[in-house]
Amino acid sequence: MAQYGLEPHEYGPVVKGLQRRPEAWLDFMMRFELGLEKPEPRRALQSALTIALAYVLGGLVPLLPYMLMSAAEDAMLTSVGLTLTALLFFGYVKGRFTGTRPVLSALQTTFIGAMASAAAYGIAKAVQGWTI
Repeated sequence: MAQYGLEPHEYGPVVKGLQRRPEAWLDFMMRFELGLEKPEPRRALQSALTIALAYVLGGLVPLLPYMLMSAAEDAMLTSVGLTLTALLFFGYVKGRFTGTRPVLSALQTTFIGAMASAAAYGIAKAVQGWTI
């Protein structure tokens, strides 16, 4: 509360009062310390459908070349290029919506996505060599 110009002797009794009521203390900390609001239960289905649709569409981006091309090597190169382009685009859009620097957001998103893809590819190649 110091960021609001309050001294400890001014906010101390309020904090102690909230701490005696765990629900109120949790609500206060979620809202003012973390900037989070309580989710609305009526939006659960809409949120679930939105996440599911985004997951399916996002998963189609790297798989689409394999569905449309007959040569696996060409499809893989196309998939990598298409996926990196999509990561750049969505990272940029994310940066615009969240108020961060869009170009930096695009590069961070692309880097993280590329590292995750490389790790998954490496694990798949390692597992492919195992014998059971």
